[in-house]
Amino acid sequence: MKLFAAALALIASSPALAQDYTATSTLVKALTGPNAPVDMKAPDICGTDLGTMAEIDGTIVVAFGDTFGWQGDSCPKFGPNWRSNVIAMTTDKDPSDGIAIDGWFTGEDGTAIEAAPGQHMLKFSSEQTKIPTAMVAVGDTLYLHYMSVHGFANMGGVWLCNSSRFITSTDGGKSWDKGVSDFGTFQSSFNMLALSAQAGTGNEDGRYVYAVGTPCGRFNGARVGRVANDKVQDNAAWEYWDGAAWVADRAQAAEVIKPGVGEGSLVWNQGIGKWMYTTLNELALQLEIRFADRPEGPWSAPATLARGSDYAQAYNAYMTPAWISDDGLTFYYVMSQFGPYNTYVMKAELTPSS
Repeated sequence: MKLFAAALALIASSPALAQDYTATSTLVKALTGPNAPVDMKAPDICGTDLGTMAEIDGTIVVAFGDTFGWQGDSCPKFGPNWRSNVIAMTTDKDPSDGIAIDGWFTGEDGTAIEAAPGQHMLKFSSEQTKIPTAMVAVGDTLYLHYMSVHGFANMGGVWLCNSSRFITSTDGGKSWDKGVSDFGTFQSSFNMLALSAQAGTGNEDGRYVYAVGTPCGRFNGARVGRVANDKVQDNAAWEYWDGAAWVADRAQAAEVIKPGVGEGSLVWNQGIGKWMYTTLNELALQLEIRFADRPEGPWSAPATLARGSDYAQAYNAYMTPAWISDDGLTFYYVMSQFGPYNTYVMKAELTPSS
């Protein structure tokens, strides 16, 4: 209760910019699982979540979280073949009727396998799982950031991490390395990221990769870091927004979005000339979207993207540039629901605030 009280007090005491837009979301179609547009038995994808994306060479690469397989012809929740971070590919750029995944990072038997194998130990004993938090493409390289989860608590939205790390692929997600070194320690404010290397206001020449980061869990605030796009895995090259300038000390990073911030996604929306950031607000039980002129903010007050009362136990809203309309007023995203435990393509429509 103290955690909730402190978070709510911060929200109430921190005025934000006015909303730029209101948002309305509708369900399009399941992305994974038994109701997906394409066969999910061959890759053994019965249930999964998350779905952070990056675009490279005309392909959208998707990283899912904890993933479970089929039990014969049935699809039980949290079934067999637990994997931590499976990688899918699609060349389908029209999400209006759903998205057909046409490839996976697979093992010799054709089933989807982990990009970064997790230990899958008992919670709070070592490593329970490795969860992808964000992915970005720079040139011919995919950078996938994952968090090593020490354990998920019984209370929803609370978990502890061991560390976080970047791994890379230079063949479009068909193979992955083990990374260079940890990016975040268990206490880091950048163990969960939303990444973008897009050219937009504040990053006009696409020189930087920007990261909106949070500690592990969903009851914290967000901070912003950036790095030259050719030095993503060089921890010393990163710099952080302290509220007035970019500094080398991560500990000086200012909180630019107040609690509670969960899994996030960051994109530049060319049509409306704004950066968009989406996240789950566990305190309000809804997906939210914010707008800013620059990646470091200031960020607008949140607009409701989708309510938990409409989509029970919904979380995350992962965006990708190819799914944004030319005028910027319509975009699609990947949402998870814990109840059915699968991912869904959602359509969002923006209306300018009066």
